[in-house]
Amino acid sequence: MEDHGEIAKLEAAIKDLDLDYMRGWVSEEEYQTKMNGLKSSLIAAGGTPSASPTPKIEASEIQTAKLQPPQIKKKATVDPVTAVKRTVQAMRRISIERLSQESGVSAHNVTKILGDLLDGRELSGRVDHDAGDFILGTGTGPPPKTIHGCPYCRTELERVAVKGETVTCSVCRESFIVS
Repeated sequence: MEDHGEIAKLEAAIKDLDLDYMRGWVSEEEYQTKMNGLKSSLIAAGGTPSASPTPKIEASEIQTAKLQPPQIKKKATVDPVTAVKRTVQAMRRISIERLSQESGVSAHNVTKILGDLLDGRELSGRVDHDAGDFILGTGTGPPPKTIHGCPYCRTELERVAVKGETVTCSVCRESFIVS
């Protein structure tokens, strides 16, 4: 006669023993002894012991496995310049590679954008080429030029435009670059 309560307790004890062994709390000898006892009790109670919870991987399989790094690219939701600028400003020192991942812009373009932002004095700092990091400075330069209205029709813009940005007016549909 099967006792479902007893079977559930024994299965839980087997899982607990597996975890204790994986954590290193139980020696291999003690693990084998206890596991054999639990499995025989489980069979006696009418249950069937399952195979090990995780399949064993042979050494030859590990050596021939081709590992791929995870793709953690984020999709940029704003223009690349704004994405890079926001990411840099969130941290004091950041690697170019991490900056690329956080902003969703390729590392090559990140380097170009940082150069433009530094030249335009929208950011202050420097690129540490040896470490591949960007180090944010203190911002001692003049503030970047901003524009609030369209130079063609004088309509107030929906948001403030910053130097180097291309803006299209929502009223007259003229495009211009803030310089």
